[in-house]
Amino acid sequence: MKHRIGFIKTIIICLYDWMLLFSILFFLSFPFVYFHHEGDLGNNVFYQLYVFFIIFFYYTWFWIKHKQTLGMKSWRVYIEDANGLGSISIRQCILRILFSLIGGHILLIFYDKSLHDLISKTHIIKKDS
Repeated sequence: MKHRIGFIKTIIICLYDWMLLFSILFFLSFPFVYFHHEGDLGNNVFYQLYVFFIIFFYYTWFWIKHKQTLGMKSWRVYIEDANGLGSISIRQCILRILFSLIGGHILLIFYDKSLHDLISKTHIIKKDS
Protein backbone atom coordinates (compact mmCIF):
# COMPACT_ATOMS: atom_id res chain seq x y z
CA MET A 1 0.00 0.00 0.00
CA LYS A 2 1.20 3.51 -0.83
CA HIS A 3 0.91 6.54 1.44
CA ARG A 4 1.56 10.20 0.71
CA ILE A 5 3.95 11.98 3.03
CA GLY A 6 3.28 15.29 4.73
CA PHE A 7 4.83 18.73 4.81
CA ILE A 8 7.14 18.18 7.80
CA LYS A 9 8.61 14.95 6.47
CA THR A 10 9.12 16.53 3.04
CA ILE A 11 11.03 19.45 4.56
CA ILE A 12 13.17 17.09 6.68
CA ILE A 13 14.02 15.06 3.57
CA CYS A 14 14.98 18.30 1.79
CA LEU A 15 17.25 19.23 4.68
CA TYR A 16 18.94 15.81 4.51
CA ASP A 17 19.55 16.24 0.78
CA TRP A 18 20.78 19.83 1.22
CA MET A 19 23.33 18.68 3.80
CA LEU A 20 24.54 15.96 1.45
CA LEU A 21 24.66 18.39 -1.47
CA PHE A 22 26.57 20.90 0.62
CA SER A 23 29.27 18.33 1.36
CA ILE A 24 29.43 17.24 -2.29
CA LEU A 25 29.66 20.86 -3.47
CA PHE A 26 32.24 21.63 -0.81
CA PHE A 27 34.65 18.98 -2.12
CA LEU A 28 33.87 19.45 -5.81
CA SER A 29 34.48 23.21 -5.50
CA PHE A 30 38.14 22.76 -4.55
CA PRO A 31 39.39 23.08 -8.17
CA PHE A 32 37.62 26.43 -8.56
CA VAL A 33 38.84 27.71 -5.21
CA TYR A 34 42.40 26.58 -5.90
CA PHE A 35 42.66 28.08 -9.39
CA HIS A 36 40.50 31.18 -8.85
CA HIS A 37 42.79 33.95 -7.58
CA GLU A 38 40.47 36.89 -8.14
CA GLY A 39 37.85 38.26 -5.71
CA ASP A 40 34.40 36.74 -5.40
CA LEU A 41 33.91 33.21 -6.73
CA GLY A 42 30.11 33.51 -6.44
CA ASN A 43 30.01 35.98 -9.34
CA ASN A 44 31.81 33.57 -11.67
CA VAL A 45 29.28 32.37 -14.28
CA PHE A 46 31.23 29.17 -14.97
CA TYR A 47 31.22 28.31 -11.28
CA GLN A 48 27.46 28.96 -11.02
CA LEU A 49 26.82 26.67 -14.00
CA TYR A 50 29.14 24.06 -12.49
CA VAL A 51 27.21 24.13 -9.20
CA PHE A 52 23.87 23.97 -11.01
CA PHE A 53 25.07 20.99 -13.05
CA ILE A 54 26.16 19.14 -9.89
CA ILE A 55 22.79 19.77 -8.24
CA PHE A 56 20.94 18.76 -11.40
CA PHE A 57 23.05 15.61 -11.78
CA TYR A 58 22.58 14.64 -8.11
CA TYR A 59 18.79 14.77 -8.23
CA THR A 60 18.39 13.43 -11.77
CA TRP A 61 20.70 10.48 -11.23
CA PHE A 62 19.07 9.36 -8.00
CA TRP A 63 15.47 9.98 -9.12
CA ILE A 64 15.84 8.14 -12.43
CA LYS A 65 18.15 5.29 -11.40
CA HIS A 66 17.00 4.63 -7.83
CA LYS A 67 13.62 6.44 -7.52
CA GLN A 68 14.96 8.16 -4.40
CA THR A 69 17.73 10.45 -3.25
CA LEU A 70 19.86 9.61 -0.25
CA GLY A 71 17.66 11.81 1.94
CA MET A 72 14.56 10.00 0.67
CA LYS A 73 16.21 6.65 1.30
CA SER A 74 16.66 7.56 4.98
CA TRP A 75 12.90 7.96 5.33
CA ARG A 76 12.02 5.06 2.98
CA VAL A 77 10.09 7.15 0.49
CA TYR A 78 10.11 7.01 -3.30
CA ILE A 79 9.30 9.27 -6.20
CA GLU A 80 6.93 8.01 -8.86
CA ASP A 81 5.21 9.22 -11.96
CA ALA A 82 1.66 10.31 -11.06
CA ASN A 83 0.30 8.21 -13.94
CA GLY A 84 1.68 5.06 -12.36
CA LEU A 85 4.43 4.57 -14.94
CA GLY A 86 7.09 3.97 -12.30
CA SER A 87 10.31 5.91 -12.76
CA ILE A 88 10.25 9.54 -13.87
CA SER A 89 11.71 11.09 -17.02
CA ILE A 90 14.45 13.68 -17.41
CA ARG A 91 11.81 16.25 -18.35
CA GLN A 92 10.00 15.60 -15.08
CA CYS A 93 13.30 15.93 -13.19
CA ILE A 94 14.00 19.29 -14.82
CA LEU A 95 10.51 20.57 -13.98
CA ARG A 96 10.81 19.36 -10.37
CA ILE A 97 14.19 21.03 -9.88
CA LEU A 98 13.23 24.35 -11.48
CA PHE A 99 9.91 24.74 -9.69
CA SER A 100 11.33 23.65 -6.34
CA LEU A 101 13.85 26.49 -6.68
CA ILE A 102 11.05 29.05 -6.77
CA GLY A 103 9.45 27.70 -3.59
CA GLY A 104 7.39 24.76 -4.73
CA HIS A 105 7.13 23.34 -1.22
CA ILE A 106 5.04 26.29 0.02
CA LEU A 107 1.94 24.77 -1.59
CA LEU A 108 2.30 21.76 0.74
CA ILE A 109 1.10 23.93 3.63
CA PHE A 110 -2.31 24.33 1.98
CA TYR A 111 -2.56 21.31 -0.29
CA ASP A 112 -1.42 17.68 -0.24
CA LYS A 113 0.94 18.12 -3.22
CA SER A 114 3.77 20.54 -3.87
CA LEU A 115 3.87 22.87 -6.87
CA HIS A 116 6.69 20.94 -8.53
CA ASP A 117 4.79 17.66 -8.01
CA LEU A 118 1.72 19.11 -9.71
CA ILE A 119 3.62 20.57 -12.65
CA SER A 120 5.90 17.58 -13.22
CA LYS A 121 3.08 15.05 -12.61
CA THR A 122 5.02 13.16 -9.93
CA HIS A 123 4.50 12.35 -6.28
CA ILE A 124 6.52 11.16 -3.32
CA ILE A 125 5.13 8.15 -1.52
CA LYS A 126 5.96 5.83 1.33
CA LYS A 127 5.49 2.16 0.58
CA ASP A 128 4.56 -0.28 3.27
CA SER A 129 7.00 -3.18 3.51
